[in-house]
Amino acid sequence: MNYGFAIDLRKCIGCHACTIACKAEHQIPIGVNRCWVKTVERGTFPATRRFFFPVLCNQCDAAPCITICPTRALVKRRDGIVDLHGDVCIGCRACMVACPYDQLFIDPNTHTAEKCNFCANRVENHLLPSCVSVCPTECRIFGDLDDPSSEVARIAKAEAIALRKPEKGTQPKVFYIGAEESAIQPEIAVRPFIYKEGQVLMRPLASPDPDPERPGDARVDYDTPHAKAWGVDMAIYLLTKGIATGTMLVCALLASFFDDRSALTMTVGPMISLAFLLITTIVLVVDLERPERFYYMLIHPNWRSWMVWGTWFLIAHGAITAMWLAAGWFGATHVVSSLVWPAVIASVLTTCYTGFLFAQGLARDLWQGPQSAFDLLVQALAEGAGALLLAAALVPRSAGSRLATTLGVILIAAMVIHLGFLAFENLLAPSPTRHHELAVSAIRRGAFASVFWGGAIGLSIVSIVIAALATTLTTLPIALAIAAVLALAGSFAWEYVWVEAGQSVPLS
Repeated sequence: MNYGFAIDLRKCIGCHACTIACKAEHQIPIGVNRCWVKTVERGTFPATRRFFFPVLCNQCDAAPCITICPTRALVKRRDGIVDLHGDVCIGCRACMVACPYDQLFIDPNTHTAEKCNFCANRVENHLLPSCVSVCPTECRIFGDLDDPSSEVARIAKAEAIALRKPEKGTQPKVFYIGAEESAIQPEIAVRPFIYKEGQVLMRPLASPDPDPERPGDARVDYDTPHAKAWGVDMAIYLLTKGIATGTMLVCALLASFFDDRSALTMTVGPMISLAFLLITTIVLVVDLERPERFYYMLIHPNWRSWMVWGTWFLIAHGAITAMWLAAGWFGATHVVSSLVWPAVIASVLTTCYTGFLFAQGLARDLWQGPQSAFDLLVQALAEGAGALLLAAALVPRSAGSRLATTLGVILIAAMVIHLGFLAFENLLAPSPTRHHELAVSAIRRGAFASVFWGGAIGLSIVSIVIAALATTLTTLPIALAIAAVLALAGSFAWEYVWVEAGQSVPLS
């Protein structure tokens, strides 16, 4: 068995019977949907046309939600249906950023992820999915794709079918007949506003802008997109983790290449690292919809998820940092020397895994590619140097002027490289997809422009100038501390923009 769907859009009348039947069958709360019907209009009165586009889970053969789920809550059954076990879901919302079709959401009653499963409970009892049973025009066709005599298998082999985002490589199993491009591709139609269950919603921040000179362009007038998965809490996590790993990484580099054994490197730095590692852990756990289940990542891990690997990297980083702090406290410099490279490796892994985790968010083109992992590493170096410069200013005896100058140079170098990444990725490099283009446009001149130019770019440049003056003319702890604060603020501004802009392009 390998179940699939075909939907003949030439027959769909937009009655929403499928949406209501799904809600009734699975007791889906108001405000969220397993399936719905998007409406797109084109033309100007009286020459207008309306297109209906039923949206549901594509039951992908290569489902990215299964790969990213840290607790194996999402599984692919023998009949090809991707199902979800809510009893092991921790509510991390990673599956939501992985799905290119906006089909996963958090159930407000259970606080666990939810999705369409082709009504597996009905299929097991030889019944059709509820949306198929109630469709008055029989535009929905359900069946076994492995059975060549089934109607859905014959449709799947036809040339006139369309798939949603086949370029993602997910191998979706929902086939559309007679699809309008502006309906099936969410990046095409403009969204002046959206009606949703009696509400009028503002348009997504990175959706195409309406052109006043072309009022007849395709426009979405009804849709029920789900809330974005990650918010400012994820940006805070990026900052605190960057400080935790960057501080320890800088300390290890100072101990190795500069043979530094000052209090800043031996005890103060590791204490800062452990403190921010604790804050990072608290942020991660509190952000879960089911925080009491956080340990499921340890007892029920999915080793294909970078979230699981990141959990163990955080534990390893904390253990090595604690040993470093103990050795430094008791003056065991030979132990510290043996911990240098384990500390470097742990810091790099704990920093970079987040870039690969975000890349598993297949729905968001802005996050794709390994370059984000390298940029996070550079940011961690800047954030670590900044944290140590602040500590040196607050505890003057912990570091001499030579060490402060070295930290200033590290801060300058890291911020310059970081700005190079930002300029190349967001200003110089061409966008590989329309989705990526819309996200970058929102960063350059859209909703996130002020934070990007004033915060991520402006504050970073000012921090570099102040740090350069302080290290060139004379080592001023206060000036370096100011540069450190500005660098941390600029880094956080970019992390906020990166998280938010990546999720601001419509998916449905």
